[in-house]
Amino acid sequence: MDDLTSFKNKIFQYGILVAVIIELASLPFLGLDIQFSYGLALGTAVAILNFSIMVFTLKRALSGRGMATTFLGYMIRLIIYGCVFYLSMKVSTISGLGTILGFLTLKSAIYYLHGFKAKFSKDRKVSPEVKAGFERMDKEKEAHQTNRLRDRIRAELDYKEDEEFFGEASKMRRRTYPRRKISSWKNIK
Repeated sequence: MDDLTSFKNKIFQYGILVAVIIELASLPFLGLDIQFSYGLALGTAVAILNFSIMVFTLKRALSGRGMATTFLGYMIRLIIYGCVFYLSMKVSTISGLGTILGFLTLKSAIYYLHGFKAKFSKDRKVSPEVKAGFERMDKEKEAHQTNRLRDRIRAELDYKEDEEFFGEASKMRRRTYPRRKISSWKNIK
C-alpha cells in the first residue's frame, strides 16, 4: 500500500512540474494570461482527481467487487472531464486550451517516468539487495510456470481418458422408434 502511495505521489509531483513547464513555455506566446493559467490549473487538478478515482475503482475491482464498480468509476471520470471542459470553454477558448493541456499533464508525467526515463536508465547499476529480490521473483515465476505446465499435461491426459470412455459409448447404437402421427385431436382423451 505504501509503494502505491509513493508511486501516485511521484506521478502527481511530476504532473505539477509539467504544468509549471507548460505555463512557463506559454509566457512568451500568451504573456501572463490569467484565463490560461486558470484552465491549466483546473485541468491539472481534475487529472489528479480522476487518477485518484481510477486507482480507487481499480483497487475495488481487483479485490473482487466486479465490473460494475469499474464501469461506474469510468463513467464518473468521463462526466467530470466533460463538465469541467464545458465550464472552462464557457469562460474562454484559451481557458479551454489550458484545461486540455492540464488534462494531459499526468499522462505526460507517466510517459516520462515509465517510458522515456526508464529507457535511458537501462545501464544503471542495481544494488545487490534489489538484484537478489529480482532473482527470487524470477525463480518464483519459473516455478509457477512449471506448475502450469504440469496442470496442462494433467488436463490433457484427463481429456484423453474421457475421450476413450465416451468413444466406446458413442459406438453403441440405440434403437429409436418412429413417431405416430395423430390424425385428430378427438382421439386424444
